[in-house]
Amino acid sequence: MQQQAVLLSENVEVTVLYVCVDAGITEQEIIQNSKGNLNEIIVYFPKKNSVLGRKRALDKAFDTGLKLVEKPDLIHAHCILPKGHLFSKAKAHFNCPLVVTEHGSYFRPERLKKWGFKERLIASITKRSIDKLIAVSEFQKRDMSMYFKDMKIEVIPNPVDTDMFRPKGVPDDLPIKFLHISTLDPELKNPKGIIEAVDLLCAKGYQNFHLTIISDEPYARLQEEVSRLKLDPFISFAGPLAHEVLVPYYNQSHALVMFSQYETFSIVIAEAWSCGIPVISTPVGIAAEMDDHLGLTVQNNDPLSLALEMEKMIQGKEFQHQLIREHALQFGKKHILDQLTSIYQSLG
Repeated sequence: MQQQAVLLSENVEVTVLYVCVDAGITEQEIIQNSKGNLNEIIVYFPKKNSVLGRKRALDKAFDTGLKLVEKPDLIHAHCILPKGHLFSKAKAHFNCPLVVTEHGSYFRPERLKKWGFKERLIASITKRSIDKLIAVSEFQKRDMSMYFKDMKIEVIPNPVDTDMFRPKGVPDDLPIKFLHISTLDPELKNPKGIIEAVDLLCAKGYQNFHLTIISDEPYARLQEEVSRLKLDPFISFAGPLAHEVLVPYYNQSHALVMFSQYETFSIVIAEAWSCGIPVISTPVGIAAEMDDHLGLTVQNNDPLSLALEMEKMIQGKEFQHQLIREHALQFGKKHILDQLTSIYQSLG
């Protein structure tokens, strides 16, 4: 979302409005920043104990922010839950079109069935106000179509800096280097399953490989699991890391390994492809319909399936890095900017 705002500011004036609770304050605090065509307004509001108090504080903060925004030609909002009703409020306030890009995984069937009254109410209110709805992948669009049955859903991927994420040569043959980058969310990213796959490879006698796991989130418990299984020589951890620091990690790897239960897009897969690196992944996000020249597909929640595909890389399976890179150019910033501009112009 932040990258998209920066990207859009190359062509048009963009104001980002963000409201956030802060338990350490007793009154609203406002921060405003401007750089070129990009303006940022952040309204912090105090934490309240009651549900009604929290709603009032949120609405009051949002109203404060709206008064600081110069009337826009349109609103481009992101993620319907949990605050999509504010998008409708902003549209009514400014009387302009509303574009919504969805990034959340809560439209997947098993999650949608568990929606409570609040989630259904917010989604219903927001739905009535949307002029253009965007999914970030065809995979996500299929799930969203279950809820937005009567709405056309456009697909515009998340942008990747293909100038920064680019091939820098092929890594040395041995050891085979695998890379995993995620939040390590146990429910969605399944990092323990990746560790199980490495354990299976070691049990088969493979030693000429290494996996690096990078995350901005704590990974001490996973490190303990790695040590318990005596896998320290084969798995190392790093992070948090600045975005640009990831580039050499991609370029020093033979494959990115993803074992997610669900992804709406997966920016790290797009970044790996931009660097010409193949992906070993479950069929989710942009890997849902991955061609053979882009990587290897594994079964959901099946560590043996993952181990078998990693084994193919260890045994010398090769990919054409330039073909992978060419596929990734569709996620380039200019290409995405052109698609967004076309959407905006259609509402003019």
